[in-house]
Amino acid sequence: MRKATKLLLLVLLSVALASSVGSAKTVITFWSHTHPPMVDLNEELIEEFERLNPDIEIEYTVIPNNDFFTKVLTAMSTGTGPDVINMSSGNSQISVYMESGIVAPIIPEVFGFSSQEELKDAWLSGAFDAVTKDGVIYGVPSEYNTTALLINKRHFEEAGLDPNNPPKSWQEVLEYGEKLAIRDKNGEIIRRGFDFLYAPNFFWVCFGNLLAQYGGSYLNEDHTECTLNSPEAVQALQFWYDLVYKDKIAGPHLSMMDSTNIMTDFIMETVSMSLVFPWSVELLRDTPVWEDAVIVPLPQLDPENPVNLAWAYYWMVNKDAADVKAAWKLVSFLASHPARWLSDVGFIQPRKGWSDSPEAQAFPFIEVWLSEMNNSWFGDRSIHLSEILTSLRMAIERSIMDGVDPQTSLDQAKQEIDRLLN
Repeated sequence: MRKATKLLLLVLLSVALASSVGSAKTVITFWSHTHPPMVDLNEELIEEFERLNPDIEIEYTVIPNNDFFTKVLTAMSTGTGPDVINMSSGNSQISVYMESGIVAPIIPEVFGFSSQEELKDAWLSGAFDAVTKDGVIYGVPSEYNTTALLINKRHFEEAGLDPNNPPKSWQEVLEYGEKLAIRDKNGEIIRRGFDFLYAPNFFWVCFGNLLAQYGGSYLNEDHTECTLNSPEAVQALQFWYDLVYKDKIAGPHLSMMDSTNIMTDFIMETVSMSLVFPWSVELLRDTPVWEDAVIVPLPQLDPENPVNLAWAYYWMVNKDAADVKAAWKLVSFLASHPARWLSDVGFIQPRKGWSDSPEAQAFPFIEVWLSEMNNSWFGDRSIHLSEILTSLRMAIERSIMDGVDPQTSLDQAKQEIDRLLN
């Protein structure tokens, strides 16, 4: 009888252990940068995903913007990275990850497609360009970004300007900016007419739009030499430099340099015209300044031939993920709510037909965003883009923050980047 009891206990213990093993959850780690509306929706969708997939648990980590790219690169390079990342095409880490083979190819079947080509065809042309290597796709776009101009119509009216006739060229930006600028009795500017963005991780966007319009580039055609000290590139930085030191309608001394809410200066009304992106709308909507905010097309060097720098963020999966298929399953779920991403966060997900949805038609200034997307260009692609942008950021800081001549500063950037390339 005692032996039978022991045997029964052993059987029950085995069943319990088997049940425990069978019910163990797959844990998927997911990292993103800080953007409050995005973080809120990520958390909501993760909770929904876990309810629908009780065998999968998501560990979501939010990293401050200024630390995000460095932290992710270090973690991925040392094999301690997350299973899922949300990475910008404006940083070459995507190229590095694909080149080094540390990210996993997409699994079309998880998204409900029979092939990679069928999946690709469901998005707008070019949507996967930044995450494709040798014909293989390694990521799914979470947001598509382009740039427009944000103006405060009350400031315009107070300055005798017509907000319905905003500046169309950078020369007009100078003219409008001078009228909008407010100075104290000593002539020191206390409200900027126009300014670029001074958070370091946005320098490349500001400069990149000017560089594209002047016809410059980071590298020559075969990517063997840096061209950041070309006449076109120097002219691009010179325009920004002159705003601060010659025209004196702009400058970093009044900027909060807030990477978490890049619209802080406009919200605090220390600037009358600013660059703006689709996702910026959610940072403005619940603020008092929103009722005076108008979004118009980006000013151009040549309004007859508009150019707008575009970039996107992509969900990507670590090839060493705890469960690659489960990780892509999370990405598929996140990507299956384009209407919520647009209405709640202001993220444009470039799936075909996105602009026909009721949410798109209700999105503020949708006609401007569609127009700017038609003029968009993704810029130079290089496996060294991260290092190039670091040198570029330092060059911009030397000129705009410290007053170093743009030619001198960009000559130094070229030397740094050429050493890297060679």
